[in-house]
Amino acid sequence: MKVLVNALSARKGGIVTYTQNLLDGLKRRGIDVTIVAPNEISRRDDPSVERMNITSYSPFHRFLWEQMVWRGYVKRKAPDILFSSANFGLLNSPVKQVLLLREGGLFDPFYLANMTAPQGLENAVSRYFRRQLMLMSASAADYVITPTMAMRDMVASWRPEIMAKCGVNPYGTINDSFKPGLQKRAWRGDGVLRLLYVSVYYPHKVPRLLCQAVDKLNDMGIKSHATITISLEEFEEMKGSDLDYFVVKDALDRGIVTLGHHDYKNLPSLYRDHDVFVFPSVSETFGHPMAEAMSTGIPVIVSETPVNREICGDAALYFTPFSYSELVERVLELDADQKRAAELSTLGRERATSKFDWDGHVDRLVESFEKVAQGTL
Repeated sequence: MKVLVNALSARKGGIVTYTQNLLDGLKRRGIDVTIVAPNEISRRDDPSVERMNITSYSPFHRFLWEQMVWRGYVKRKAPDILFSSANFGLLNSPVKQVLLLREGGLFDPFYLANMTAPQGLENAVSRYFRRQLMLMSASAADYVITPTMAMRDMVASWRPEIMAKCGVNPYGTINDSFKPGLQKRAWRGDGVLRLLYVSVYYPHKVPRLLCQAVDKLNDMGIKSHATITISLEEFEEMKGSDLDYFVVKDALDRGIVTLGHHDYKNLPSLYRDHDVFVFPSVSETFGHPMAEAMSTGIPVIVSETPVNREICGDAALYFTPFSYSELVERVLELDADQKRAAELSTLGRERATSKFDWDGHVDRLVESFEKVAQGTL
C-alpha cells in the first residue's frame, strides 16, 4: 500500500514527535510511505521525507495553496491513501483521504470561554477561519480520526454529521523506552520535592501554575523545585503570554524553576529523575506527556478536564483548572501518603501499557488505511 502523509503543520511539540515516530512505524510495517513536512522534521537524509514550508501561511493562504498546488502534487504521487495528519485536508480529493483532527481548542467551549480574550481580534479571526477549514476538511474526508472520545464529541457538537465517519484512535507511547528505572527515585530523595512539566508553550498550557505551586510549597517549609521544558523565547512568540512570562521569569530569577527544551530521547530519564509530574494544561486533544509520565511510573497530577480524565482515569490526582492552591493540596496528599504515590505509579504504568501503546496506534491506523482504500470503512 502506498501512503502519502501531509505533515505540513509539523512545526513543534507533539506533532513533530508524532510524525517522526509515525514514519518509523509505517516503514517497519512495509508501507510505501512518503511524508511531506517542514524543516522541523529532522530526517535530513531520509528519501521518504520531502520538504515544503508553509507554516507561516495564513489560514486563507494555506487553504488556497493546498487546494491548488498541493492537489497537483497529490495527483502526481497517486497514493492509495492520503493521510492528512494535522487538521486540514483536500476538498474533493483525487485519492482516498483519511484526516486526523488534533487541534481541540477551536472546538472546546472551556478553552474558548477562558483563553481567547487576551489573544486579540487577529487571533479570533484566525480561529474562526481555521475552525471552518477544519470542518470543511472533515466533511470532505473519507474517514476522520480523533485521538480521544472527548475531542470527537467536541467536533461533533459543531458538525454532527461528521460523527458517522469519525473514529477514535488514541495515540501511544513507546512503552519500552518510557518505563520505570531499575532504581526508583525515593520521594524527595535529595531533600528537594521535584516537580516536572513537559510541554511546549501555548497560553492554555498555563506553566505559571507550577511556579506558583512551588512558591507556596517553599513558603510552607517544603523545599521544592520545578523543571519546565519550555524556553523563555517561546513566550515571546505568543499573544496572551504576558502573565505566564512574568510569573515564570520571576521564578527563574529566584532559582525555583529550571527551563529549557530536552531532546525526546532524554525524556524517559527526565521523568524518572522527578517526584511528580504535573500537567496544568486546560485544553488538549490527547496530551502525550501524561501517557509518557504514567508509563515511566511517576505519580501524575493533572487539571480536571474531559480529555485529561479520559487519558489518566484513576491513575492520577486532579485539581480545578487554574487553581494552584488545589494543585498544592494534591501534592501535599502524595507527600503525606507514600503508599498512595506508589499506587498511582503502578496504576499509571498499567494504564499506559494497556491503553496507550504506540504500536497499537499504528496498527489501528494502518487498518483504517486498508479499509478506506478497499471501500469497506
